[in-house]
Amino acid sequence: MFTGIVTVTGEHDTGKTTLGLEAGAPSRTYLLDDDVKGRSTYNDLALAGVELGRYTDLTAAGRGRTELAFHNYCMGLIRDIKDGEFDVLMWDTWTRFQQSFHPYVKAHPSEFRATWALMGKIKGPQMWNEASLYEAAILNELQQKVPLVILNTHLKDDYVGGQKTGKMKPAHGKTLARVSRLRIWLRHNPRSPVPIALVLKRLDEKRLIDGRLRTVAVLPRKVTPRPWPITDYLDSMTVKDESLWDTFQWYQENPVGHRLPFPEETPNEYELSILDGTLTDEQKLVLRSAIQSEKIEEVETVEMANVARERARELSEGGDNYMTIVEKMRGEVEGGGLTCDLDDVTVMNVMQWVK
Repeated sequence: MFTGIVTVTGEHDTGKTTLGLEAGAPSRTYLLDDDVKGRSTYNDLALAGVELGRYTDLTAAGRGRTELAFHNYCMGLIRDIKDGEFDVLMWDTWTRFQQSFHPYVKAHPSEFRATWALMGKIKGPQMWNEASLYEAAILNELQQKVPLVILNTHLKDDYVGGQKTGKMKPAHGKTLARVSRLRIWLRHNPRSPVPIALVLKRLDEKRLIDGRLRTVAVLPRKVTPRPWPITDYLDSMTVKDESLWDTFQWYQENPVGHRLPFPEETPNEYELSILDGTLTDEQKLVLRSAIQSEKIEEVETVEMANVARERARELSEGGDNYMTIVEKMRGEVEGGGLTCDLDDVTVMNVMQWVK
């Protein structure tokens, strides 16, 4: 059985919740559900006669609670877990609880440091750092209580310089990326209802080889459920994986190591952009277009401001007061004789323009 912290993200409806529920025996699984679809999944299991070890509806429990109240409620749930009570814990999704760590540190600073910097620009980063350490400590506590901890997150837009790049990225912080033993991104599989997994952080194992300790890569960068058309392994062509956990188990018995990847293990350009944090040619084009559009808008805004300034000065030199200038300019804008933003034509702006 897999152990450690596993982070799962991915495209919509790829089966992130299902993957977590398939990781172990249902009666030994604890589902902390903070996703609106989770309740229907739980109800479907109940109708099928499948009973989970424990289920908590965090969506309902968190309704009306402040960030701190929600944080304290979740901490109570964690403290109630007995060592060895469950084999698998799935937190679906981790995001809202993760976002409560920083507010908790701000509300209880003395629990984390005896002294803090007086300057805000130094104290702010200190608090974010303590929040990250606090999250890591809670994850360690979960790991001590439950062998396999699965944390699901959604995807969010990626930005560069205030512009969407066209990429998506996992909606979690650096702490989760650092402490997870395995991080995967699920994609729809055109050949099977079992999704494909892109491996953001590889699973490896320590093995004794020829009397020496060596680190062996277990998974390739792309995990495709079997069967595969042609490989060096007969069973990979004949066995049908019903879950990604079946595929993961096969790789534990047949680790990828240093061999060349099979075609089914080779990411395409888009998948490589996800794994390497790069942009595809199409995404680069979208970003360049967005940046260029923003530059054009900035130039047009400056040009319109210059036009408004010159017109205000002309009217002022003609003897008009501020209120009259505003009335005339607004009338010209509405009539199409003056090109500028109507909302910019105010007494305060006119006073600045005619100086």
